[in-house]
Amino acid sequence: MRSYGQYCPIAKAAETLGDRWTILIVRELSFGVDHFNELQRCLPGISRSVLTQRLRHLERVGIIERRSATYHLTSAGQSLRPVLRELGLWAARWAFGEPDPRELDPDLVIRWISRHVDTGALPGHRVVTQFDLTGPRARRYWLVLELAEVSVCLHDPGFQVDVFVVAGTAVLYDVYLGRRTLPGAIRDGLVAVSGSPAMVRAFPRWLTGSDFANAVRQGMADLAPR
Repeated sequence: MRSYGQYCPIAKAAETLGDRWTILIVRELSFGVDHFNELQRCLPGISRSVLTQRLRHLERVGIIERRSATYHLTSAGQSLRPVLRELGLWAARWAFGEPDPRELDPDLVIRWISRHVDTGALPGHRVVTQFDLTGPRARRYWLVLELAEVSVCLHDPGFQVDVFVVAGTAVLYDVYLGRRTLPGAIRDGLVAVSGSPAMVRAFPRWLTGSDFANAVRQGMADLAPR
C-alpha cells in the first residue's frame, strides 16, 4: 500500500493493515491457522500469489514470523486481537445488514462453528456430529468433538455419528451469528436435529455461536420498526 504521507497513528495503521485480505489473514492466524495451504482454504477467493505477498508484508512489518513452514503472530500481532474484536463489534452493530447469497460459504460457517464449541459441555467422550447443509452448495460435513480439540472432516471419519443435523446454509449462518436461536430454528422446522434423545437435548449447549452474536442482535433491534 502506498503511504498516505501523514505522520498519524491511524494513517500508519491503515498503511499496515489496509490492503485487501490482510486483516482476514491476521484473523485466521489468531485462530491458530498457521500453514499456507490451510490459510488459503480459510480464505476462499484469495490467490496463492496474493497470500504470499500479504504474508511477506506482515512478516516485514513485524506482525508475523515464519518458523520453518508455519506462520505465527508476534507480540505485535497478538496485540491486534482486541483491535480486531472491537472492529468486529462495531461492524456487527452498525454495518451488518442482510447477507449477499454469495457471501454464504458452507465451508466457512462449519469451520467457524467448530471454533466455538463449548468442549466443557461435552459428555466426556468423543461426539461426532454430521451436518447436511442444503441449498445451492449442498454438502456434508462431520465435526469430531473431543475435549482436546474439535476437527472438521470433509469425508466420513469412520466413527459412529451421534447427532445428525440438516439445515440450509443461510439458516446456519443466522444461528451462528445470533440472528435467530437454534431452538427457534428447530421449532420452525428450519433445522432438523436427530439422534439419541439425550444427545439431541444436549446439542444446543455445545454450540456457543459467534463472539459478535450479541452485537448482531443489538444491531437488528436498532433497525427494527418502532
